[in-house]
Amino acid sequence: MTEPCVECVALAVEIAGRRIVDGVSLRAEPGQVVAVVGPNGAGKTTLLRALAGLVASTGGLRVAGEDPRAAPAGAAARRRAYCAQQPVSAWDYRVRDLGEIAQAAAFADRLAELGLAELADRRLSRLSGGERKAAHLAMTLAAVGEPYGALLVLDEPTASLDLARQALVAAAIRGFVRAGGAAVVATHDLAYARACETVVVLAEGRAVGLGAPPAALTPVVVAATWGAAVPAGA
Repeated sequence: MTEPCVECVALAVEIAGRRIVDGVSLRAEPGQVVAVVGPNGAGKTTLLRALAGLVASTGGLRVAGEDPRAAPAGAAARRRAYCAQQPVSAWDYRVRDLGEIAQAAAFADRLAELGLAELADRRLSRLSGGERKAAHLAMTLAAVGEPYGALLVLDEPTASLDLARQALVAAAIRGFVRAGGAAVVATHDLAYARACETVVVLAEGRAVGLGAPPAALTPVVVAATWGAAVPAGA
């Protein structure tokens, strides 16, 4: 049986006495994308940060065969990569300098894949918000040298991107999982979620829907979670 790229069981996160993630379980095999959806404040970002081992959590958690909460930081970083919804840099790097944080050759390939090769010598401060987001996504994709068995954890990866670059990002994610990795993606785009293998619907930190898109995003779950009917293509 293939080992999952990520598996959590009854994962919970409590911050300042408030339970933000409450008993969530999910699993992603190589070749799968898991979409995490839900209204604002549902706990999506906290869940992703917990999966990446970036916040304290309780419950079962394994990423690429190890618990990221206990594994050495360097080892964990080689098997999973996380990109925040609004990534920031402490320094005004040139775009190509981000490759020194990841892997330079792989980063150049990812820049080209996301249509950013011509911006390699430009400072981050001179990019649009969408271009900066895409540059950090390229760095995230390049951070894992070998996709097989590895995990991408992406928080709203297409937010603030134009339609053309959204398609490039979606294709890059799909290419990563076709190479044997997996991805967990927080998104507000239900059309994108419906194209994923698994959907987790969060509400107030709990999974109120889980499974293949037709099973997770039923009209009843959508109405109860978002408070209104959402068109099938949304």
